[in-house]
Amino acid sequence: MISKIQALLKRPFILNAASFQIGSVGAMLVQAIAGVILARILGPNEFGRYAIVMSMAAIGSVLLGAGATDAIAPVLARAKHSQDDDEIRNVILFLGKFVLITSVIVLILGLTMPIIAQYLYGDASIGWYGLAVLTAAAISTMLFAPTQLGLQVFGYIGRLSILTFSDQFIRQCFVVTLVLSGFGVLGASIGHLFGALIVMLTAGLFWIYLRRSATKLPSIKSLWIKYPQNGRKYLAPTLWVLIDRNLAMLYGAAPVAIAGLFLATTDVSYFKIALGWVTLALAVLSPISTLLNTELARIQIQQPEKLRSRFLQVTLLSVASSAVVTAMAAVVARPVFNLLYGSQYINAVPLVYWLTPFGALFGLGIALGPMWRALNMVRSSIVINLIVLGVGIPLSFVALQQWGALGAVAMVTGWYTISHAVSFLYLFKSLKRLNS
Repeated sequence: MISKIQALLKRPFILNAASFQIGSVGAMLVQAIAGVILARILGPNEFGRYAIVMSMAAIGSVLLGAGATDAIAPVLARAKHSQDDDEIRNVILFLGKFVLITSVIVLILGLTMPIIAQYLYGDASIGWYGLAVLTAAAISTMLFAPTQLGLQVFGYIGRLSILTFSDQFIRQCFVVTLVLSGFGVLGASIGHLFGALIVMLTAGLFWIYLRRSATKLPSIKSLWIKYPQNGRKYLAPTLWVLIDRNLAMLYGAAPVAIAGLFLATTDVSYFKIALGWVTLALAVLSPISTLLNTELARIQIQQPEKLRSRFLQVTLLSVASSAVVTAMAAVVARPVFNLLYGSQYINAVPLVYWLTPFGALFGLGIALGPMWRALNMVRSSIVINLIVLGVGIPLSFVALQQWGALGAVAMVTGWYTISHAVSFLYLFKSLKRLNS
């Protein structure tokens, strides 16, 4: 048994996942610490407003081209393994243009956020703050997305880990500093904007370093000016993947925004903190999903007969891991909340207990996105998610009206669990047919 574990730990994918995990966990801890500080300083009412601001910005950012990296990662990985320098350059140039164009579109559409916030929440300032956060996301994405993908595909996982950590560390330092200075929710929102500018410069430095060894990559200027040859062939697959990823992002962004329509801002803050506590624990699995974008593409090329068994193996291990970390998060929730957030947020603890089914089954979804993309079956994923959201959102309105904060818990649990379970079964059967 020990020898098997040692052999498993020596696999390149496991080593890369562990290396990436360090930066991701560090980034999550920074974000969590910043969240605790903001919650204590702002108080339940203002922190609830800030949660709605971030949720609105997250919904707006689903149109950003950052999700295009998930579509391009398998293509770039195949080009690298095939040593096709022209394909590598064209793929990166396409991503650079796609991110730039979508960022401009998002910012134009984001100008409507104050009007939307006034209509939904009776507070236009929420929309203005959300627009600041959305602008920050657009600015940093324009260079962060290509750099992140390049580091991943060319094997610089350690530097990818550093960049991932730096992104959150820089942003949250500005956010916390401005809130501590007395600027409240406005300061928190502007802090994201200041931090994004520094993150963009940091990503540029990493890109320059990456080009020293991967000389086929274009310059930063070329990313935004030069066009790829036959770039249209990447457009349709990228748009499908982007739609699929955007729907997945809505699962995380929409619940707080929807809860804000029916709950008082204090109850929104309790729900936000409880959900954040559970998802913080689950976030230790996210690097695995990111690395699977290229790992499953590699297996599909080199060992296609093992694709189904690897998919099952990763999913079972992810479910076991999500169940364990969720149980641990629930056990320590009360003392940790008392220590970190104080008695003013103790009403969030029961919501953590109610969220344990959601967390325990979350692992079902870790390998879904990469597998949909590897099999070029993203349209099926889109159909499943559209049906779940189409039915789930109206039912969520009823649940929130009837059960309050517990209705928000039911909303999140139902959306994720049903979508993940149906998608997993569909993919598993599809892989069986392909093998036969």
